[in-house]
Amino acid sequence: MKEPFLFGGLTKLLFALTLSLSIAAMAVEAKPQVSIEHKTYSVDATTAKDLVRQMDQRGPNEFWAYTDWYVNWTGSCDLSVRITYTMPKHKNEAKLDPALRKSWKSFTDALKKHEEKHGAHGIQAAREIEETNCADGNAVIKKWSNQDNVLDKRTDHGKKEGVVLK
Repeated sequence: MKEPFLFGGLTKLLFALTLSLSIAAMAVEAKPQVSIEHKTYSVDATTAKDLVRQMDQRGPNEFWAYTDWYVNWTGSCDLSVRITYTMPKHKNEAKLDPALRKSWKSFTDALKKHEEKHGAHGIQAAREIEETNCADGNAVIKKWSNQDNVLDKRTDHGKKEGVVLK
């Protein structure tokens, strides 16, 4: 016996609608896989001037800190983002006088926040690539790499955000 549309057909319709909404919700919640690595390089100077000199000499790519982000995607548009932060680390902060120790803490906190903005650009690039079903990923990467440059120009590499050692 055939089920009346009111029950059988409506049930199938509701099931199809629920399935469609579930798939749509999964697509909205889909996020690129993000892996984060933290690297440090050592400094041990006990004056601000010498700390700056050491960071100039030992820092990555001629910067005091550096964020490298890399977005990878497959033909099926599975995305991943690898972010590597490289920051200075003092070998023995207890050797710093109290005022410099406080300044060092403020400096490294501000530097970390600045570098995290660069990392966020990598994540945003991946999300944007995903939104376009990986149609023009290279152009998106170029756009967000340029945003890294804009950020550094606008903030003078974080100095306007507190990346200052006194």
